[in-house]
Amino acid sequence: MDDYTVSLDPETEMFCSLYLFKNVQNSDEIRKKVMDGTLSCSIIKAALVVDPLQIIIAANKAAINAKMNQLTTKSIYTEILFNLSISKNISRILTEFGISDKDENILIVLMHKKCDKKSMSEILMDSIKGERISISRLFEFTDFELVKKIYKIEKDELDISTFTNSIVSRISCKDFISLK
Repeated sequence: MDDYTVSLDPETEMFCSLYLFKNVQNSDEIRKKVMDGTLSCSIIKAALVVDPLQIIIAANKAAINAKMNQLTTKSIYTEILFNLSISKNISRILTEFGISDKDENILIVLMHKKCDKKSMSEILMDSIKGERISISRLFEFTDFELVKKIYKIEKDELDISTFTNSIVSRISCKDFISLK
């Protein structure tokens, strides 16, 4: 299985690892474990992710905010979800990007120091009843119509830009602009 781990801003000394699962049978249990702090990760609906870069940008912003003690939310993991959205309504973002009890295709985001990855990922893998698949298959689970709606992407925008570029631009500029 390919491993998708990226080094974030060097100042943060953090890494971000992504794991894609399909046919997950215990989303309700996983969601509860994340909410009560038993699992330290972000769990995202795979349907809303067009490209891993989208997650890496949001995770990097979260890591920088955490390093500067400027988190908008309570944890680095909810901050990732917050950064993924163009909204500033935290409860709506958690509902929109976080998983529901019925989601079967999920993306797990793990933030870690270089030396902590193995132990953290083992705990995660033991908790998920589903099939781990290559991150390169992410596009198979993307709901492009839903992505257009959530990110307010018009058809004509895609004539001059890609989904990934449109989303990354919105994530990067969220602090500076408000989309109608």
